[in-house]
Amino acid sequence: MNIVRKAMIESIHAALGRSRIVVLAGPRQCGKTTLAREFLNEDSINYFDLEDPASLARLDEPMTALRQLNGLVVIDEVQRRPGLFPVLRVLADRSPLTARFLILGSASGELLRQTSESLAGRMEYILIGGFNLAELGAQAEQALWLRGGFPLSYLATQEADSLAWRKSFIRTLLERVWWTPPSRQ
Repeated sequence: MNIVRKAMIESIHAALGRSRIVVLAGPRQCGKTTLAREFLNEDSINYFDLEDPASLARLDEPMTALRQLNGLVVIDEVQRRPGLFPVLRVLADRSPLTARFLILGSASGELLRQTSESLAGRMEYILIGGFNLAELGAQAEQALWLRGGFPLSYLATQEADSLAWRKSFIRTLLERVWWTPPSRQ
């Protein structure tokens, strides 16, 4: 099953038309990458996934890698490279403007702080969550209530698979928040 998130796609498209940098922020696994791929193929030279070592290596010299690009540039998991924000500011201020940037990241206070410090006045935020009834239709209310709106949970082929995904996701989040690594001495 493929859910087309028409309203979200239209919002991103409109934001890209009026803003030099669009920040698509939301929790992990809510569909940010899938939406970005509606605008640019992940095989494009203009697509950077910062969880991919090859993309990270391409951005060892970010100004060199990004300044020659034209059109839309997508940078996924941008919070992994906070040093990119000053470079994006310089590129967004070019005249003529040759590229616009769609940057994706987890909706965290750190990402919001990083972008607002360097990119104030140059960016537009779009916050995304999981699926909602407007996207799925009223007939999906019970399934959405039971499975939640995260795509992998909602679209699981069996209820047991959806439940296993939700348990794993919650466990991972709790471990990340509550587990503190031992100090190194």
